[in-house]
Amino acid sequence: MNGLKVCTAIRNKDFEDDVIKAVKEMGWTHSYVNMDDIVNENRKTNQVFVVEDNYASILNLIEFHNSSKLNFMPVVVLSSPDSKFKDWVKGVKYPEKYFHTSVNTFRYLSAPIITAMVNLAESYHNRIFGLFRECTDSNFKNNQLDMRAFLDGELKFITDLLYAERGSIMLLGDKNTLIIEAATKASLVGLEVERKPDSVAWTVIDTMQPVFVENIASDPRFKKTAGYAKDYFLSLPIFLNKKIAGVLNLSDKMVSLIFDTNDYEKAQSLLAVMEPYLYIYKLTKYVQALRNKQ
Repeated sequence: MNGLKVCTAIRNKDFEDDVIKAVKEMGWTHSYVNMDDIVNENRKTNQVFVVEDNYASILNLIEFHNSSKLNFMPVVVLSSPDSKFKDWVKGVKYPEKYFHTSVNTFRYLSAPIITAMVNLAESYHNRIFGLFRECTDSNFKNNQLDMRAFLDGELKFITDLLYAERGSIMLLGDKNTLIIEAATKASLVGLEVERKPDSVAWTVIDTMQPVFVENIASDPRFKKTAGYAKDYFLSLPIFLNKKIAGVLNLSDKMVSLIFDTNDYEKAQSLLAVMEPYLYIYKLTKYVQALRNKQ
């Protein structure tokens, strides 16, 4: 439970001070709920919200994130006897992401309730990656002869998980080009991108390092193009058998200002699951090419 951050929004400041004191005694850190906690930090499992139900606007914003099956922001919802919003939790999509209790109960059981919710979120997070493995395996079985259909399914899962409105998977071709094998914009699939060292994708290929861009208009490495509705995106290398093989591009994030290291770490984990399947496709293609030459 190291590094746990507890974010609170409680009307009674004396009670909130007591909660903060208990949090610090447990060795955890505290933050009053702010936009960054909700928008940029929701992918972490070492964070829990304690929010009184009178702060309905805060809870509604959290629920926007939690309504995605792939996210789990653990929330303790507190109700006082005079609360007008006791039924708020009845309207959430996934009730298991919330622990609804009274202010008085939480006063005596704050530490075990917070601990239980964080552990539940971590377990849920692990199950999501298990789900991705299952989906990838099923996707591969259903598309053994169609790599683009396989990659299309993988890309849809990845963009959903990381809240990207746009994305693409580009693989190195035989003619020193990058071929768009999957894209949220279907018309791009099959296009070849010739080598251009100052482009984002080729920078990733040449450096074998991810590229985070917060504002492409002011980033001296690249020129702004009409291809990005927003100025921030994440591109990271795809490796096969420890060799650079392509690029995963994610852009136009829906719910936060920028892509961050949490997005990168999640994307890396997903690519690690996908890699052996993609390697089989590449080997199959190589064998077919040899057969055609015979």
